[in-house]
Amino acid sequence: MKTAFFASDAIAVPALEALLKKTELKCVVSNPDRPKGRGGKLSPNDVSAWAIKNGVPLLRPQNSPSCETVEALKDLGVEIVFVMAYGKILRREVLNFAPRGIYNLHGSVLPKYRGASPVETSIALGEKFGGVSLMKISEKMDCGDVCKTARVEIAPRDTAASLREKIAGCAANLMQESLEALYEGRAAFTPQDDSKALYCRKIFKCDMRLDFSKSAAELERRVRAFGGAFLTRENGETVKIGEASAEGEAENSKFGKLVSADSGGVKISCAKGVLKITKLQAPCAKMLEAGAFLNGYKLDGGEVFKSFMLPEIVSKTPFTKTFYEKLKTI
Repeated sequence: MKTAFFASDAIAVPALEALLKKTELKCVVSNPDRPKGRGGKLSPNDVSAWAIKNGVPLLRPQNSPSCETVEALKDLGVEIVFVMAYGKILRREVLNFAPRGIYNLHGSVLPKYRGASPVETSIALGEKFGGVSLMKISEKMDCGDVCKTARVEIAPRDTAASLREKIAGCAANLMQESLEALYEGRAAFTPQDDSKALYCRKIFKCDMRLDFSKSAAELERRVRAFGGAFLTRENGETVKIGEASAEGEAENSKFGKLVSADSGGVKISCAKGVLKITKLQAPCAKMLEAGAFLNGYKLDGGEVFKSFMLPEIVSKTPFTKTFYEKLKTI
């Protein structure tokens, strides 16, 4: 079984490792090296680094893979292709070349959530379960027929990072269970119910701002989903939140008001409940526990932090280029 894998994110590594053991992995296709760190040194992503370490041929086209990539895969004798978190649109010539098919491991139980950020969105919107769908790839975003799905529980303190680890392992298992049936053309597929579909979008820095007119529980989920959030003071200075939890009601407090700040945490009033922040990071400093943070950073009693309108992260239709351009300016 001669296979190839398109991926650019660490979530795909367990599936890659399974494919390397179970098949003749002829090639990995990933994104080009990107600048990283303060020095901006070009560095491979986690998938490219894995391929280099394991001696697997690696293709890194600058743009969406086209005829040149297809010819390279044909020369390698690739028969069946898997995709997970690749991050680029696949053109028709790529979708149609593999004699045994091209299949996607999508990080949700389709048709919810199609799009770019199913893991983060599942946490932010309070879902009890995430999952993986093994599907045919179609020209429309995540609309292909589904072969198998698997669910994983979202624990109350799961972050995007911890949920991605669960989904990564689940995806590898799902692929291994289906390999032979897909290769032999006997796997059964079920069309998605488009009426139940929701689309999630790319996540931007503006999504890490908070609106204290929302509940503390909603804001706490966003902190876990997006890898943190930002407090914005009246003078415009920002403090990064690394960890937070939701607590009971704040009595007669304005939304965004600092209720208390001590070694137990920084508490801020919300429309419902209090957001208790236990890890914070001042500008140009390290992330610290609340007590250590407050030893070197002053928060004024009764201070009111700014609230920001939160742009929608899901839609019944795919998000447009115009919508994304607006988000980049916020």
